[in-house]
Amino acid sequence: MMIKQIKVMTEQDQYDALQEYNYFEMLVNTKEYITKDEYEFIIAYDPTEKFNFSYVGDYSKMGDYLNFNVYSEHDHDKRQLEMERG
Repeated sequence: MMIKQIKVMTEQDQYDALQEYNYFEMLVNTKEYITKDEYEFIIAYDPTEKFNFSYVGDYSKMGDYLNFNVYSEHDHDKRQLEMERG
């Protein structure tokens, strides 16, 4: 007979888990470009998110990965036009 052990989360564990979740949510839902470290954190937290990012490190000075969750072609074109106009 196998006995399962139940892990009880302490208040500190709960706080740490919430902080980690909030950081994940902030990265996935607000940052258009993320660093390699941020990308690795996101993929470790939720492997299914890897399909929502594209590596652009060699082409962008804004970050290593483009976040399709928040990227907007319209906004990108608008910024490009504003930069061209000066």
